[in-house]
Amino acid sequence: MNRAGPAVAVMAATMMLFQHGAAAKPLTNYVHYLIVGSSPEGLYRSMISNGPLVGGGKAYASTRMDPKVTATTVATRDSCRIDKFQLDMTFTIKLPQLKDASSLDASSRAIFDKFYEFAKKHEEGHRSIWLACAEEAEALAVEVTAKTCGEAETKALSIVDEVAKRCDLKHAAYDAGEKAKLFNHPFIKQVILKQQHIPLVPLKQTADTPKSVTD
Repeated sequence: MNRAGPAVAVMAATMMLFQHGAAAKPLTNYVHYLIVGSSPEGLYRSMISNGPLVGGGKAYASTRMDPKVTATTVATRDSCRIDKFQLDMTFTIKLPQLKDASSLDASSRAIFDKFYEFAKKHEEGHRSIWLACAEEAEALAVEVTAKTCGEAETKALSIVDEVAKRCDLKHAAYDAGEKAKLFNHPFIKQVILKQQHIPLVPLKQTADTPKSVTD
């Protein structure tokens, strides 16, 4: 399953706000796009047509992560250290939603509902990976010391970048492990059975450049 772009590029763009703040708390927003159809293959075509555009391609579902770093430094006569470091993440998970469920028979509705739950769980898996990476970056960043606070801040952001690189690999491995489950899902198997030539596209997740943070 493809990704829209390396997380490290986003993390490198993250700005630091040096002030005291509360403990980091992730925020998740669930949004939907409408699909129509009277059969699984019809719903599938609608998902391809109306689904999120990620990295230049269509997906059934997607997760966007917007990060913001908040940190404090403590300076002494000849050094500076990172005192507190928070990596807040806002997630937007986009999923398909039936415009008119009455157009489907009971069997088709049931397998679509199962597919929706599968897609939702998959995207929440990406969220869990991001949160684990944030926890790792925070733990490493608070160990940073340097001669000046500017150097300490630079080192902390470098740590975030390195963790983000490892996080990219974790996302890729997760997607690879989920691919067989996707193609063996009853909804997708029904689509393949009915329409041999419909292109199959993955679920995707990405990280977007955060909004600017200022003092």
